[in-house]
Amino acid sequence: MAPWSDLPSDLLGLVIARLPFPADRARFRAVCRAWHSALRRHVAAPPQLPWIVLPEGTFVTVSDGGVHRMAFPESNTVCIGSTDGWLALHRTDNDDDDSVDGARTTKTRHTFLLHNPFTGATVPLAELGDILDDDFFEEFRVCKVIIRSHPNGGGHLIAVMTNHWDCPLILCQPGKGIWTPDSCTMPFVRVVNIAFFADKLYLITKAEDLFAVDLADDKDGKPTVTSVERIIRQPRSPDGVIDAFRWSDDEDDDGGNAQDNDGDASTNDHDESLNQEGDSDNDSEIEPVSDDGIDDVGHQWQYLTGEDLIWKTTKYELEGDDYAVNGSWHLLESSGRLLMVRRECLIVAFVKDADHTRSVDVSEADMDAGTWVPVTGGGLGGQAIFLNELFNKSMPAPAHGEVLEDTMYFVDTPDMWDLKSGTRRPFTRSIGFFDLDRTWVFPPELIV
Repeated sequence: MAPWSDLPSDLLGLVIARLPFPADRARFRAVCRAWHSALRRHVAAPPQLPWIVLPEGTFVTVSDGGVHRMAFPESNTVCIGSTDGWLALHRTDNDDDDSVDGARTTKTRHTFLLHNPFTGATVPLAELGDILDDDFFEEFRVCKVIIRSHPNGGGHLIAVMTNHWDCPLILCQPGKGIWTPDSCTMPFVRVVNIAFFADKLYLITKAEDLFAVDLADDKDGKPTVTSVERIIRQPRSPDGVIDAFRWSDDEDDDGGNAQDNDGDASTNDHDESLNQEGDSDNDSEIEPVSDDGIDDVGHQWQYLTGEDLIWKTTKYELEGDDYAVNGSWHLLESSGRLLMVRRECLIVAFVKDADHTRSVDVSEADMDAGTWVPVTGGGLGGQAIFLNELFNKSMPAPAHGEVLEDTMYFVDTPDMWDLKSGTRRPFTRSIGFFDLDRTWVFPPELIV
């Protein structure tokens, strides 16, 4: 019988193709020199394309089109967000409770955790279950979960964006506590995307106003917000029409508590504090929204489910019987810059795989000038962007490897966008049709 080291290269290649996880490939590489050499031949040079994660735990290795089913650490679990190699998971379990009259009722218990599929590490997020409970999920949803890991190994800070006016933003420090703004306060109820950048959390509204949130920990390690500053204020629409999402259009006329780039703050008789305890005395851009569905500047809330008020995080417009346009706004860091991406997708009814990206615009936040500067002619400085509703990331794209520079990759449609030419191209290794619940996950670099 031939020794393991003498197995033919094509056979070793078949084995390698079934070992998508870096830890398994590292063990394969360590067997002998022949297997190490085979791994070099069959694994693409880094950086490779990231993986696609479907909500129920199916991983697609985009590099080879492989589909891999991996059990999450808990049953009845779905993926609701990701950051780099971490997944945010949501588990549901049915609990039987006794009602007042003794009848048995069933409620759903919701638990949350972080999970790294490459290292096997998990981090419970027990604090989120106190807010994101059965009542929340009856009408609302989690729109985005992003994670910032402390460089000194001091744990994780999780930012959760929802479409509920009572908790549009949740900051969670596992094992320490959570922070949420007061109910129906601005600008949080108008936020459509969030991103960590430098040492702050940035928020963007559909008006494309940009806010910087200063973060801190209290004496017990619980996350808090110390101030909110508007970095970019978009002007009123030229035709004078007030978009329902452009809160900033009339705030100078409504007595709002506005704070501009220069830090000057106006005051008003109904100032709201930034934290639940009400112990913040700094001026901030927070406005209450009245209970009758009309906010302080006369903007009508959108009734989508009975009497529940929901702000959608994307623009969805019907343009005919057979298709619609979905517009979305995204924030991400790229080579030390904060970028905003506007994307429009054409959603085609009844035709599988016909959904596609219609337009993409990229702008950079000029913090000093307080404006968005269009990024033209590619302009990503050798980077590529991976975009979706749950997580966005920019990464280097050297001359070798699978990742193409000045290209934007999408997880929900089978195309990618060439930023230099302003045209879309087929992304043949993508999968399926329009689906906002897929996300990217980035495996650690494998040294071969």
